Amino acid sequence: MKRTIVILVVLLVAPIAFAGSPPINLVITPRIAMAIVSKDDRKLNELDKAYLDAFTILRDDNPCSRLYGGRGAIEALNELMRVLRPTYIDRHIAVRMSGHTTLFRNAGSGFMFRMFEKAEINMNGSFYRGNASWERRSPLATGFEANTRKTRVALLLHELGHLVRGEDQKWLLSDDGHDLELSEKNTQHVVDVCRQQIESVTRMTVAQQLEEPLTTVAQLATLP
Repeated sequence: MKRTIVILVVLLVAPIAFAGSPPINLVITPRIAMAIVSKDDRKLNELDKAYLDAFTILRDDNPCSRLYGGRGAIEALNELMRVLRPTYIDRHIAVRMSGHTTLFRNAGSGFMFRMFEKAEINMNGSFYRGNASWERRSPLATGFEANTRKTRVALLLHELGHLVRGEDQKWLLSDDGHDLELSEKNTQHVVDVCRQQIESVTRMTVAQQLEEPLTTVAQLATLP
């Protein structure tokens, strides 16, 4: 699966440890982190378009963006896109993240997030497949049909919630990899806060979203 997105540059990696946990890496990122997509919407796949929807939401000041700590969360979204790989697993799983975690901190803004060693997007899950009458149903983003633009951006925002901290400094969404009920509650929380922005951004065309000059898009991704 090819993507047309240019991601972060890493300046420094240093191991750190927390009480009761194995060492993890701390990555210091520069202030300028590129988030550039192709200007030709015909070259964008469904994942690219979902990224662009999430990016468009996060770059503005709105309730959904503030949930994730503002525009700094774009760096976490970029790193997720860099790591994300296709896989085929149980249809009840849309995206799966696992393995050791790395902490990232923006050298300019101080914004921090974590990234898992592995991130996999399920080609059999609700990101890519709908629910035919003869198939076992995939879980849906609340109020959205599977394999739709709204569901895809909601799923990316769900995963982003596992990577950034909330106002209480805990991870915005609790780990739910082995708990389908908790995963659905986490998605419900994201959609409750972000529904208006999801509805709004998915009424835009990709061409409209790409009207911003690439340099402006890159600058927006680095603002605190």
